[in-house]
Amino acid sequence: MKNIVLIGMSGTGKTTIGNKLSQLLNREFVDTDLLIENRLCMSIEEIFIEYGEEYFRNLESKIIDEIGKSEDLVISTGGGIILREKNIIKLKEKGILILLESSIENIIKNLERSSVVRPLINRGGDTYKEVENMYNTRKDLYHIAADYIVQVDNKSIDKIAYEILGIYSKINS
Repeated sequence: MKNIVLIGMSGTGKTTIGNKLSQLLNREFVDTDLLIENRLCMSIEEIFIEYGEEYFRNLESKIIDEIGKSEDLVISTGGGIILREKNIIKLKEKGILILLESSIENIIKNLERSSVVRPLINRGGDTYKEVENMYNTRKDLYHIAADYIVQVDNKSIDKIAYEILGIYSKINS
């Protein structure tokens, strides 16, 4: 069975929804950011500070090459996964890419509740502007990469997960 690959901005719920889907499907859950953190024994923020974004993106692509060979996974990707076309090509070989789309307001609300520091967003400036600029820069890339789009605003984790399962079951029937 094809992988379910969640893409989207930081703060759209990819990790939370991915965990829920893996439980419902009894599949392995892979979070690309967590894999990178575990390999380097550093947070994403520390990797960005120590080595820079390009180094991180190279690690991210390496992880995608590795997990892109597997099947039956639920994969949560980092928000910038779409910045390299080769990542999308690799993920589509054995996966269905589902964009979790959200309003800027909802993204900010989720980011404020999270303990995770996002190095390209949490820089001490105007968070709304930072998120809005990033969203506007990446929006078209997300839409081009996505096989399906699921709007997440004002929906429970269960509702989003079951909506994705509905899409996935139609594909596999």
